[in-house]
Amino acid sequence: MLHRLANLTRITPLLGVLCMSCQGADNAVRDEPVIDAPAATETVPPAVTGEGAIDSLSLLDSIAADTVERTDAVGTADSTASQHAVEEPPAPASEAQDAAAILRKASDAYEDVRSMRAGFTMAVENPLLRTTTNSRGILYQKSPDRIKLEFGDPEGDLIVGDGTYFWVYYPSVDANQVIRAPAAQAGASGSVDLRAQFVGDPVTRFEFTLNGTESVEGRPASVLTLVPKQDMGYRQLKVWIDREDGLARKFDIVEHSGLTRHIQLSSLEINPALGDAEFRFTPPPGARIIER
Repeated sequence: MLHRLANLTRITPLLGVLCMSCQGADNAVRDEPVIDAPAATETVPPAVTGEGAIDSLSLLDSIAADTVERTDAVGTADSTASQHAVEEPPAPASEAQDAAAILRKASDAYEDVRSMRAGFTMAVENPLLRTTTNSRGILYQKSPDRIKLEFGDPEGDLIVGDGTYFWVYYPSVDANQVIRAPAAQAGASGSVDLRAQFVGDPVTRFEFTLNGTESVEGRPASVLTLVPKQDMGYRQLKVWIDREDGLARKFDIVEHSGLTRHIQLSSLEINPALGDAEFRFTPPPGARIIER
């Protein structure tokens, strides 16, 4: 069972991570997904999670029995204490003003983002299983609610959000199985919508601390720790905001369960031309579709 849960820590966080506009997507016009090949459909009842269960596994926690066990969970967390948000002392007034100015610059920058493409690397630390799972690939996004993650490791794995559904196809696990979940449901499952964090007035929605400046891929970035004032599906967000363009290049997400995701973007392209066809998915012939 522990191995099966390790597999899901990779699947579920990726469903929502970087969903540019899952929130508010109900107001957008959505294209229906195109399915060329007939596929058997199976409905899997949601699993019941008890107190203390991993929040981010709520969407896909019952599919473990339908997948083979993976061996890509590696490493051991030294302690679970590092997975939890640490309460920061109040920042000096001047530092708080600087942090507020950085957040407002990020807000202005994300207002202009209509699409993006970037390489990503992600490490997911699971304190319950004491494992770290690594993956990498290319991220595509288009406002208001399109997303695609094309994995290079494991090669061939794919997640597509077409505005109506999230499609999860992991041939590295089972080439004859596809998972489909409503976009609204996937977006609510512990996901972090980067654009939504900054658009509007982030200064009023977070307790924030400026942690200095670090370099990300040779570019100076301001490091801030953000703690939501209201529940936003996670406990803490640490973000590296580029000093020049105001966009996030790296972020760490601590979920309520203690699960931590470390994500870094590379070769970020803003507003590339991406058609809706980029975000359509056709299940392979004969694949079993697991409805969530």
